Amino acid sequence: MRRSLIATLFAMLAAAALLLGGCAKPWTHPDYSGKTLDRKFKEDSLTCEVQAGEKFPLDKHKQNAQFIMCMTDLGWNYHPDGEGITFQTKPR
Repeated sequence: MRRSLIATLFAMLAAAALLLGGCAKPWTHPDYSGKTLDRKFKEDSLTCEVQAGEKFPLDKHKQNAQFIMCMTDLGWNYHPDGEGITFQTKPR
């Protein structure tokens, strides 16, 4: 019993580490790097998330398209192959 509980706990921790690790990072910006890249991504993605949510409050697909367009307008490059920083929506 104890062994299966420990194995289950270990599996849950490993899954959480993979999810929180952020392996895929599809956003880059040619003008920023390091901590500046992280800070500007947080600022710009929040701005674009708010704009997309206000424009399409009930449609996540249109929100995502609007978010990508907004980020692109701010100079960010989208790389779905996993290079850069990710955007994740949060429940409201």
